[in-house]
Amino acid sequence: MKKKWLGIISRKELISFRKKMKKNYLSLFKGKRKYLFYYVCGLVDGEGKFSVFFKKEAGASIGWLVDPVFQVHQHQGNIDILYLLKETFGAGSIYKKSGKDSVMIFEIRSRRSLEEKIVPFFKKYPLIAKKRSFKIFCEILELMKRKEHLKKKEIKRIYKLAKEINPQEKGRKYSLKDFD
Repeated sequence: MKKKWLGIISRKELISFRKKMKKNYLSLFKGKRKYLFYYVCGLVDGEGKFSVFFKKEAGASIGWLVDPVFQVHQHQGNIDILYLLKETFGAGSIYKKSGKDSVMIFEIRSRRSLEEKIVPFFKKYPLIAKKRSFKIFCEILELMKRKEHLKKKEIKRIYKLAKEINPQEKGRKYSLKDFD
């Protein structure tokens, strides 16, 4: 019987999976670490997503929070692949996509993890299909590192860049006018 995944995966489930995974997936790449990294690149090119979300926040210095995110989606039957990503990057969380019982998401929201793990990884092992999105994502992270997202004038620039990452993305809650 397949287990129905609800919410974030518990520590106990992760430990159990790590034991199981080391026998299966990681053993496929034993002594061939670079092949694992190329596999991850291909997976992210097909199923990955770089995004930047904006949240209206009264307590924020200019009224907005900027939230960069890296995600990979998979059917729950392939959740092992998401755990492989979690092991590879040593960061992130796995959870069920709201409203979609069968879709699981691996996600990294921590700016530190994005800057220290995701950016160096994909600079060393370049993406092909998501190359432009990644480049813009890096530019946004760099602007945030310089605290540009805390300036009213610069948040519009960051918003425009974020729209370039996923121009076809539907359901953006805010438009450029909202930043005036």
